[in-house]
Amino acid sequence: MRGQSRVGPSAAGTAGTLARTGTLSFLLVMTGSVLAFGTTLMVGNLLGAEGTGTFFQITACFAILTTVCTLGADTGLVRFLSAGRARGRSQDGPILLRTALIPVIAVSGCVGMALWTAAPVLSERWLPGLEAAAGIRVAAPFILFSTVLAVLFGALRGSRRVVRFAVLQNLVLPLLRLGSLGAAILAGAAVHLLAAAWVLPLLVLVALASLSLRRSLVPQQSSQPAAPDTAAASVGPDSPPSRRSFWSFSGARGVSAGIEVLLEWVGVLAAAVMLGPAAAGVFGVINRCIRLGTMLDHTARIVSGPSLSENLALGDTGAAGKLFNSITRLLILGAWPLYLVFILFGEPVLRFFGPEFGNGAPVFAVSAAAMLVVVTAGGVQSVLLMSGRSRWQLLNKAAALVTAVVLSILLIPLLGLAGAALAWAAASLVDVGLAAFQVRKFLGIGTRWREIRLPASLALGVFGIGGLIVRLAAGSTFTGLLIMLITGGTAYLGLLVMLRRPLGLTALLAKPHVPGPAEHPARTGN
Repeated sequence: MRGQSRVGPSAAGTAGTLARTGTLSFLLVMTGSVLAFGTTLMVGNLLGAEGTGTFFQITACFAILTTVCTLGADTGLVRFLSAGRARGRSQDGPILLRTALIPVIAVSGCVGMALWTAAPVLSERWLPGLEAAAGIRVAAPFILFSTVLAVLFGALRGSRRVVRFAVLQNLVLPLLRLGSLGAAILAGAAVHLLAAAWVLPLLVLVALASLSLRRSLVPQQSSQPAAPDTAAASVGPDSPPSRRSFWSFSGARGVSAGIEVLLEWVGVLAAAVMLGPAAAGVFGVINRCIRLGTMLDHTARIVSGPSLSENLALGDTGAAGKLFNSITRLLILGAWPLYLVFILFGEPVLRFFGPEFGNGAPVFAVSAAAMLVVVTAGGVQSVLLMSGRSRWQLLNKAAALVTAVVLSILLIPLLGLAGAALAWAAASLVDVGLAAFQVRKFLGIGTRWREIRLPASLALGVFGIGGLIVRLAAGSTFTGLLIMLITGGTAYLGLLVMLRRPLGLTALLAKPHVPGPAEHPARTGN
């Protein structure tokens, strides 16, 4: 139907939503990161490098199985719920949730039963001598609860209940796990006790997430006009998306998410197989520290994902590109200082976890340097997913995984943990490089130098050049780290306040003017 206008989400409305939910989500994610950091500190200091390696092997395998069994349904809900709301079809929520949950429950239930049955064999081949069979059997049934929780979290995000999601994931869950792991370690730190401490909090989270969704997915009538059929092939204006369209997108995302979590943990698992549990413990601690920075990207994804989906569903790549670059600036401002500190003061940071971990500083520097590049690319993964290119991401992840495996086999025997770090870094750069090229080439969205020049210069000047001066004067010591954190942090915060307008912080955090109907850009469909 030609000539029918469609009102898209306004830039001001989007900025207002991001300002409110983004600030709260950021604080919650930082709280969760601190709690996760505290958990790792406790495990590292109480279990040592070898015990920490065993713990990370357990959590790595549980995370991989959870992601694989979720089948990408969580991301599918974010995209289809957001796109449906943009087209005036908020009543599709319950149908979409059932479409997502039934296959996930079936698959995860079967995997849990198979894991429980195979526990003795897996224990003998995977962790011989550690009596891990009991731990595997404790964790196996909870694969079901973990995957259901992931789907419910996706529904919360797609329903714009981002703050509720962030509270549950970044406050409630890490608090429960910190307490339960502490109790398990004090009770003897047996493998089955560690497994139980890790999975039991999931029962509480599933109950709380279910309660949070009860009102979020109540069918509502929308007063907005329906979008034209050409807005998206997979989501029509007069009917909910079919199971085929939902799983066509989500299935590809599920495979790529499984590869993504393998990429996250491949260094730990490769180090465990080739170098032993102590090396896996060191690499696991490095992995946890690196993830402090990736939590910023995670925050950006959960906050901006629904808005990106709405803008892209309506064909407004200009608004999507503007949002993308705003998020990239914030990522650089937040993550670059952290990674620069890791590069220059990695040894004292790692020694917080115990004296056995300090020798991993060169490995730490390699991983942190790679993350500087990854952060600069911005939220390209979110743009790919929210534009429906889940198959592109699948191919990217597959290429990155092949890179990681091949380089791990070649480099770890020669270079030890440094080889594992180089393999992981190369895989990360392959993944983000392919995604950045695709987003820029086919969607016209990408990082613009003029948008990030000031944030990058600010972070590099204070924590790069300033950090190097402090290191030359005080060395890579606890004293040098403390001086850098106090002086650098104070100077950085002062510069952020002084330069808040050119950095775009004032516009992002200010309460926006919401335009009336006459001010909205109309879109004409065919």
